[in-house]
Amino acid sequence: MSTATIRSMWLVEPGKFERREIPRPAVGPDDVLIQIAYVGICPWDVRVYAGKKSVPLPRVMGHEAAGRIVEVGSEVKHFEPGQRVMADFIVKCGACASCRTGRSNRCQHPRFPNGAYEEYAVLPQRNIFPIRAETSYRAAAFTEPLACVVRGQKMLHLAPGETELVIGAGPIGAMHMQVARRYGARVIVADLIDERLALARELGADVVVNSRQTNLREAVMAATSGAGADAAVVAVGASPLVVEAAECLAPGGRLNIFAGIYPVAPLNIDPNLIHYKELVLTGSADSTPEDMHEALRYIESSQVAVEPLISHLLPLERLDDGFQLVLNREGMKVMVEVGGEAV
Repeated sequence: MSTATIRSMWLVEPGKFERREIPRPAVGPDDVLIQIAYVGICPWDVRVYAGKKSVPLPRVMGHEAAGRIVEVGSEVKHFEPGQRVMADFIVKCGACASCRTGRSNRCQHPRFPNGAYEEYAVLPQRNIFPIRAETSYRAAAFTEPLACVVRGQKMLHLAPGETELVIGAGPIGAMHMQVARRYGARVIVADLIDERLALARELGADVVVNSRQTNLREAVMAATSGAGADAAVVAVGASPLVVEAAECLAPGGRLNIFAGIYPVAPLNIDPNLIHYKELVLTGSADSTPEDMHEALRYIESSQVAVEPLISHLLPLERLDDGFQLVLNREGMKVMVEVGGEAV
């Protein structure tokens, strides 16, 4: 094994990354070693960085990544060095009740290896997904967040011709909007930032609403001839928005609380609203391998446009700057270039 060291960025405490030179990871019999090309900054990571969510530190964060295989273990039969791939950085146990009943996204004993804010990462071969030669690493790095979106949309059971309300026009909201349209839905997108709403419109939103300037419920009712939305996704972590979304729903409407809410704030909602309108409130978290495959198909068939969502491309050493951009809701998707397309 090579004794070379690699660059890595460790979150040592909330708000502080530290660059470290560490040995290149060893490859076990069932493992694949990937040279990281690009990795996206995820809101989950940002919550940890901001001290809103507690995880053991120090650690290497980052899980929205794509790159090239440089080494495989002795038991790896279906991958080889040189292949372009994306990776799932949550290793499911495969044995718990959740894994055995189709909910591996809620694995009861997950393992979290070092993340992707480093030059190389090692993962079991079952966590590796090949990408086509013509698929850019930047696009492939969106597979993990899009897989979470795909799972969230499946929870809503959309039918062609229905109307979906998406609250939040950031990268996640923009992907929700595009997947809902693939199901044949008409989509209303709400946000406070005009630039994000303009991009949502370019990517196919049927109606956009700046809810700072316009009453959201009134706008939704006007856009649906007074019926209300059939489904809604809250892609912003704020309890009042969940209540507002519920008030915009038609009878029988379905609502997905997609974004985690930190710090936790209770929902102040009238239970009779749910009772008499027969609303369904649900949530979704993470994704399964099946969701990953579906998300990658969306990207590689150009049914969901992801590269237009990239607003900032930063080198690994400017990771702190990237996290501050996301915290301040500046731009759209912040992508970190580790090895780049030349990998």
